[in-house]
Amino acid sequence: MLAEPEPDREPKEPEGEVSKPSFWPIVLALGVAMSLIGVITKIEVVIVGLVVVVVALGGWVLDARREYRSLS
Repeated sequence: MLAEPEPDREPKEPEGEVSKPSFWPIVLALGVAMSLIGVITKIEVVIVGLVVVVVALGGWVLDARREYRSLS
């Protein structure tokens, strides 16, 4: 049996702010995947993957800091 919504209640608005979309999590995932593939293949691929991971983490943190500062 499904619960029926009460007709006299209006839906709540979401509280808080939602951050803007970012491509950094995708870049981070690609760097991690590249590093793991490098473990199987060549050490050079691991190194490139780790560089991508560091750049992605740095970019993501900088974006988050800019967004946090713009809120206050």
